[in-house]
This record gives sequence, C-alpha cells and structure tokens, in this order.
Amino acid sequence: MSRANPQANPAIHTPYGADHSTELSPPAAERELVHQRQITLNGYVRNDGLFDIEAALTDHKTYPFPSDFRGEVTPDLPVHHMILRITITKERVITAAEAITITGPYAVCPKANEVFHELVGLKIGPGWRRQVQAAIGGRHGCTHITELLGPVATIAYQTMYGQEARERRTGATFTDADKQRERSHLLNSCVGYADDRK
Repeated sequence: MSRANPQANPAIHTPYGADHSTELSPPAAERELVHQRQITLNGYVRNDGLFDIEAALTDHKTYPFPSDFRGEVTPDLPVHHMILRITITKERVITAAEAITITGPYAVCPKANEVFHELVGLKIGPGWRRQVQAAIGGRHGCTHITELLGPVATIAYQTMYGQEARERRTGATFTDADKQRERSHLLNSCVGYADDRK
C-alpha cells in the first residue's frame, strides 16, 4: 500500500496518479466470506463478419451444505456453473444461442437450456431485458442464465463498438471530426461523455 494513500495498492495500475484509491475502505466490522460469484464475459470477432459473445457464471459457498440432489456440496464444488454463447450480426440480431448448465442445485436445472434458442431473432437494444425475460425467463428458464444476459448485451456493445472504432482508426483518413462523430451518440451516457465535462 502507498504511504501517500493507504488505499492505493501498488500492484494495481491506475492512470489517475499515486494518490488515487485502488481498494475499498476497510470493512466497518469483522466479517466472514460465505458466498463467491465469478462471472467471465468475452467478446469475439469472427472471420465471417459475425460476433460471438460468451459468458460463464460460477457460484461457490465457503462452507459445506447438504443437497437432496447432490449430497454434500463442499466449498470446492460450484453451486451453479453455467456457460453460454450468442452469435450476433453487426445489427445486433442474434443468429445462434446456446447455453449449458454444467452444475445446478436441482436435477431439472439443465432443462432450462432447452428454451435458450428462443433468443434467436431478438435484437440487442432498448427493451433487451424485457425481451429476454419474455423469451426465456420464468418457469421454463434459469434465473441465473437470464440475469447473465444483461452483462452479455454490454459486452456485445463493447466488442462491436471497439472493433468498429479500431477499424476506423487504422484508416488513413481518421480525423478529429471523425472522433467527435464517433462519440456523439454517447453524449451524456456517463460522466466521461457529459456535455459539460471539463
């Protein structure tokens, strides 16, 4: 930790300077870790012009507990482990969708994967979560897979926007005006794109 800032971890690089915090403040009380969730999301550019977005989710308890379906679930075994992939066009329309429940709390959990193909034809955009809930949520779906599709949409945008920007920047005629146009559709979407930013 930095002397200038006890919350700055020198192993974590930040572009904001030595006094910028890279860790949360110390916990206000003694505590015990009981649940860990890890989510991994990756965006891929395919050589056929489409994009693959993949996600994985795992949940672990830090203590053993009994399960009617699985027997004793120990901390090294995931409570949930799901993976998924969607393939999208440049217009953000889903052309393929696949989900696998590797581990779940109930024998019936993998059945939720059967409805995942209902995402095909949907477009990532306004109303996305509502569309997902209508297509694969509820009594025939999986809560965790359905929730995972929120961040999947974000990664889809990050993947596509990043790739499009990278292609434009490698062009010989990428100007400051092009850069401004590129950012204009993000105006006021966050503090970094605020119209009154100094």
